[in-house]
Amino acid sequence: MVRLFVAFAIMMLTPGVALAGGGGIHPSTCHGFAEGTAISMRDSCFVGTAHFAPSGATITVTNDGGLPHTLTAVDGSFDTGQMAPGSSAQLTVEEPGIYRIFCSLHGTAQGVGMAGVLVVGEAVPSAVAAPIDTSAISAAVASETDEIGAAIEGQQKSLRTLNATEARLLVALGQLEGRSSEAAPQVITVGEEVSPVFLLILLVVGLAAGLALSALLTVLRFRVADSSRRLERLEPTVEA
Repeated sequence: MVRLFVAFAIMMLTPGVALAGGGGIHPSTCHGFAEGTAISMRDSCFVGTAHFAPSGATITVTNDGGLPHTLTAVDGSFDTGQMAPGSSAQLTVEEPGIYRIFCSLHGTAQGVGMAGVLVVGEAVPSAVAAPIDTSAISAAVASETDEIGAAIEGQQKSLRTLNATEARLLVALGQLEGRSSEAAPQVITVGEEVSPVFLLILLVVGLAAGLALSALLTVLRFRVADSSRRLERLEPTVEA
């Protein structure tokens, strides 16, 4: 997994990786990957454009080409200096990391020509290497799941309560309808046996009672009017 990432990093970090790994006089002698404490340089490439070495180990760099070369870190942390063909140099890199390297004679710090990557300790950037802590995410998901489950259960209880209430209301309405039909008022019809003479007598008595009441009201109005006139006559005497 780390090596796949480094392969991608080589393409991103070293624009001239194609020239570094495949360019030069003998492109077939240069490989994409190499590992161990020995680094070989050819004309003009590193044998292993990405070289993996353990941190803190002494790395032996050998110039196996016919031209002089250097192994120089882009950040200046290490440099073998110019090495004649067939010569060797040693260097130690303590800090794990990914170091961009190049030959100061046949490459550039921008990754053009003879350039590559030295991976010490198979390190990857912290953003990639750091494991993702999913415990908080799992806890949040579990909490949300519990809340959703509780909400659904509450809704189901509410629905059951509403259904029970609706059933009780339907029973009560049925009982009310039964009682209303039993207590309906009975219509009393007048039979044919009622005599017309009796009805005439009732009509006469009603008219007489009405006339008597009207006469009584008339007498009361006259008396009230007479009392009012008497009071008007007495008022000047009282003032004198």
